Amino acid sequence: MKGDTLKKQLSTGAGKGFHFIPEIGEEVLVGFESGNAEKPFVLGTHYNGSETSGYHTSGNDVKAIHTRSGTKIILNDAQGSVFIEDPSGNTWTMDGHGNINVNAPKNMIITAGEDMIINVGKNMSTTVGMNISESAGINKNETIGAMKNTTVAMDMMTIVTGKLTEVIQGDKEIQTEKKYDVNSQNGITYSSDGEVNKHSKKEVKLNSADKSKQD
Repeated sequence: MKGDTLKKQLSTGAGKGFHFIPEIGEEVLVGFESGNAEKPFVLGTHYNGSETSGYHTSGNDVKAIHTRSGTKIILNDAQGSVFIEDPSGNTWTMDGHGNINVNAPKNMIITAGEDMIINVGKNMSTTVGMNISESAGINKNETIGAMKNTTVAMDMMTIVTGKLTEVIQGDKEIQTEKKYDVNSQNGITYSSDGEVNKHSKKEVKLNSADKSKQD
């Protein structure tokens, strides 16, 4: 088929339509404009005894687009499913039962020019093999209806350049198996509407570089 030979498409138009051109060596069905043998056009390609699609089913359930590189779009009417795959192993599966499975052997990037909203009706689980980085240009808000558990296997550091405020309507308990240090460059104030109790199984020392005062 030469470059100027017409190929019939399902839909055409400037900047739109279908673009499926037969590969070299494929068997095609040819028609002629007004029966003129000098004006052939390709009606389409077809399978023969030696070249089969591999997607045939007895119920004609499968419709597929499969390119020579291995890119696939498979529609299965028996399952109600849609399967998309590229040669690198990226896949997108809609199984026809309300589930979607997306797989990327390497990287996945999602970019939203404005807002992005994720709604999960029940549980959400995230597992990362190495590091997680989060960055917010302004504010970050978290609302938890019940308990929040945080487990850190090694060290934990919180750095606040402004003011840190904790408002707790119940009790607060701090427990450490080793040393507990509180350091301030500009004073420490303890205030309670009730009693203040300090208990130690050993000696309690109060050291001051200046005078000490207790009222």
